[in-house]
Amino acid sequence: MKKILLAGTVLLTMANMAVARDIVVAQSSDLRSNNPGVNRDGNTDGVILHIVEGLVGYANNGEVKPLLAKSFETSDDGLTYTFTLRDGVKFHNGKTLTAEDVVWNWNRYMDPATKWTCVGDFDGSRIVHVTGVKAVDANTVTMTLEKPSAVFLGLMSRPECGYTGMISPDSVADGTFKEPIGTGPFKWNEWKKGEYIRLAKFDDYVSPENDGKADGMVGSKRPLADGIKFMVIPDASTVKAGLQSGVLDTAEISPDLIPEFKSNDKTQLIVSPNNGKNLFYIQTRDPVLSKPGVRRAMAMALDLDQLVMAASNETGHANGSMVAEDSIYYSDVQKKRPAYDLEAVKKELAEAGYKGEQISIIANKRGNVPSFPAAVMAQAMMQAAGLNVQIEVLDYATQVDRRRSGNYQVISQSVAPRLDPALMYRFYVGDKDKNASLMWDNPKAIELMNAAYVETDQTKRQAIFDEFHELMLAEMPGIFLYDMIDVWGATAKLRGEPVWQSNARLWEVSIAD
Repeated sequence: MKKILLAGTVLLTMANMAVARDIVVAQSSDLRSNNPGVNRDGNTDGVILHIVEGLVGYANNGEVKPLLAKSFETSDDGLTYTFTLRDGVKFHNGKTLTAEDVVWNWNRYMDPATKWTCVGDFDGSRIVHVTGVKAVDANTVTMTLEKPSAVFLGLMSRPECGYTGMISPDSVADGTFKEPIGTGPFKWNEWKKGEYIRLAKFDDYVSPENDGKADGMVGSKRPLADGIKFMVIPDASTVKAGLQSGVLDTAEISPDLIPEFKSNDKTQLIVSPNNGKNLFYIQTRDPVLSKPGVRRAMAMALDLDQLVMAASNETGHANGSMVAEDSIYYSDVQKKRPAYDLEAVKKELAEAGYKGEQISIIANKRGNVPSFPAAVMAQAMMQAAGLNVQIEVLDYATQVDRRRSGNYQVISQSVAPRLDPALMYRFYVGDKDKNASLMWDNPKAIELMNAAYVETDQTKRQAIFDEFHELMLAEMPGIFLYDMIDVWGATAKLRGEPVWQSNARLWEVSIAD
């Protein structure tokens, strides 16, 4: 109650202030750290996104493109990447970015003392082993890998890694991190813990080469506001009131508020798909669900279009693939999904020897994900097809613990965005004896996933992803429903697209007079 009252008091105080040129956005929790990729969570990643930039970044379609680099090349053997820096990129302290700064940043990230979240992705212990980083001249950097990797650039671009953002060495004094002095369109200004984080416009910011439109992390990135104020407001009703009063400019809202925000002439509704996934995660080692025929029957019992329409408040679009619809790898093969066919369901169940054994779907009731409504719709459809399906409702933390331990039959869950399909596969596929949280341990699926990590040719990667999808349709280790949807509210005066991949993205965004 105290937190709710505090948030309400902050909104009243702001309402009585003179009109500011900042964009004011609400987020549910405070910043964990302003050190990129260190002690982070989703809200932290969204703040850091505006401050720092990496050599490369993701475009909307999941392609990795130059960002601080104006170009990059790969050697014929796939082991050496050469990055040529953009001319005249400035840090927020006015100093020019050089190749030596890139080397300094990389060495700092890889130093265990930094406690970078992603060090294991590049030290050879998990996916990639970077064996050398060298400044060839003031504007050229080379990075050398032990083995070729198709996901190296994508790994560097991940939010969890702080985007492998370049910061000025002046960000650290006497070995201690002070604050992020980055190159992004906004710069660090003020942090009043528990209340807000303010970023100020970087007047000297120059976007990477672009077509005048925002495009993921790499398109036009003009800071159109004087600053951004991230308000810490955990209470959804306070957020709603702030948006409707105009004290807040934009924030994530519960999908059940969609009709209200659509009909209010003082607000607008922003619906943006992302690369995350809503799915039914199946325990393939369960005595009942270990039979592919039962799993296929479950999938064919679902009128997926109807389920998605209801579970997403008519904002989603059915997608039975692990690959997101806006990905460069979303092909005609990826569009295939099990047909709704009750006769085929009966045949599959009979051949699998299903005798009406209970199947339990674990769901949670968090308002911003479709876990519970999707489970309710699936239960009704599967029961109508002859499957004995029940729902077990748990709090989210317990649900996560059950998945990680492998103690479940089916879990209705949502998985955060991973823009390269191979990185999405990694969340689901692998040795379940070593990691009980994984969904699928088919040897061929693991082989294809590993091939996708290495193969860099886009056409050949497409063939790998398509073969993987066909195998998944045959075995149905999980039922993918639709790509996640970000539902945000905003004042009617807001211009631009303030959300991307579940993060606030407030460059190319302004407030009309």
